Amino acid sequence: MQHPNTLSHDSTESPPTFMAWVRSVTTSSVRLLVVLVAFAALLLAEPVFAQETVHVVAVGENLSTIARRYGMTMQDLAAYNGIVNPNIVFVGQQLEIPGSGLAPQTLAPAGSDALPGEQGYYTVGAGDTLSDVARRFGMTTGDLLRLNGIDNANFIYVGQRLRVSARVPAVTAHNEQTPKLQAADEIYVVRAGDTLATIAARHGTTTQELLVANGLPNPNFVWVGQRLRVRASGATQTPLNLIAAPADGQRWIEVNLTEQTLTAWQGDVAVLRTTISSGRASTPTVTGRFAIGTKYQAQRMIGPGYDLPNVPWVMYFYSGYAIHGTYWHNNFGTPMSHGCVNMRTNEAEMLYDWAPPGTEVYVHY
Repeated sequence: MQHPNTLSHDSTESPPTFMAWVRSVTTSSVRLLVVLVAFAALLLAEPVFAQETVHVVAVGENLSTIARRYGMTMQDLAAYNGIVNPNIVFVGQQLEIPGSGLAPQTLAPAGSDALPGEQGYYTVGAGDTLSDVARRFGMTTGDLLRLNGIDNANFIYVGQRLRVSARVPAVTAHNEQTPKLQAADEIYVVRAGDTLATIAARHGTTTQELLVANGLPNPNFVWVGQRLRVRASGATQTPLNLIAAPADGQRWIEVNLTEQTLTAWQGDVAVLRTTISSGRASTPTVTGRFAIGTKYQAQRMIGPGYDLPNVPWVMYFYSGYAIHGTYWHNNFGTPMSHGCVNMRTNEAEMLYDWAPPGTEVYVHY
């Protein structure tokens, strides 16, 4: 009888050796490594999305290779960046890459029916700025500039059609840059030395009306070459009625402070009658009989609480009191001034040309 603890030399079973244990551990490690590699491959098989929002073009790159790098088509990348010719990119150019920071409506799947705005477009309204429109659609101003091929973020106009999704065709060039003119509208190209105030005065309108008509956010910023839509003010263009007036009739100007009117007389014929704005109660317009003295086509006027550049068609009739054009308000018929007689710019110009120095001015209640 064999002792239980004694191993038979001819037994088919034997205890594991150290080398067998090593081989077992090695085999298990290899299997684990294979599983991990397979799992990693599955993860890498998922679509890769750009975490960065900007890609800077490097030497040797083109739009096609960049698009493939981010799992996009060249056409989508070109459309998203507002690139007209996808074959032209340059070293150092910054390209926006659709990523987690992009607006959901811009990243909507191509098959989605949901389009932002008016089927992917937005029509600029009075008071809109490009940054306002961008925020409204969850975009950056840069996105909107690229999508619409706009070079200057300060130049949009009322009625302009903006593309607010890369999934719709670009607005045609003539619609992008040329506002539709209405009756009495025209386009003015800004020249060196122009201000919005002087442009308004030249066209018989107001700064505020130019701001609204062109969707401008800042009345102090215009640039040479800028195209502005100018519209005559709501006031009726009132030509001087010289046909019925005697050619040698005495010329004189009557200002009625009670009625807030100005009448230009030639003989016994009123050649111009219009509403004005005289001085407020705290700064009343002088009364009496005076005469036109010094005249200026434009002048800067400074006083307590005001500094007005390029006040047009100025005619002084007593000390610092003058009849002149007014571009900063359109509230004629109501006392508004510091003592001067405010007129609509186009009417002030006609009066300026009609009344020579020495013309009598009669101011009364």
